[in-house]
Amino acid sequence: MADGGMTWTEVAGRLSAARSYWLGSTTGSGAPHAAPVWGVVTGETLYLYSERSTVKARNLAADPRVVIHLESAEDVLIVRGVAEDLGTPAMVPSVVEALAAKYTRPEDRQYLPDADPGFDVVYALRPRSAMAWRLDDYDASQRRWSAVLWWRDQPGDRWEP
Repeated sequence: MADGGMTWTEVAGRLSAARSYWLGSTTGSGAPHAAPVWGVVTGETLYLYSERSTVKARNLAADPRVVIHLESAEDVLIVRGVAEDLGTPAMVPSVVEALAAKYTRPEDRQYLPDADPGFDVVYALRPRSAMAWRLDDYDASQRRWSAVLWWRDQPGDRWEP
């Protein structure tokens, strides 16, 4: 878009094309935590999965606000939002099927939720804002998207993108 904006469909398309993502969350002490994750976009929603015993899952249980970004520092996409706990992979079979369709290398299989019962939680990213740019044309390529939503995690505590 000429005005520096972008649509959620464009953001979801960029997320869909990526193999891996970086997930940023916050520890109980307030320290930042980053971890690489796999995920899949279906219906313009990014789904991620993990084991509840991991630091990232414990962080999300305490504070579901996240930042997701692609691996590239040359062609940047950063999305802020909330990770919604959807329960176990068995509760979202269409997501498990979409993950298997995306990660098809023989060596990928062992890291998918239907192959490893240790993966016991699936999250849906509920986006609030996104920004993107290309390093080679930083000034002209900056683009943004924002949901027109307020999110409340505690009564009286609002977080806006």
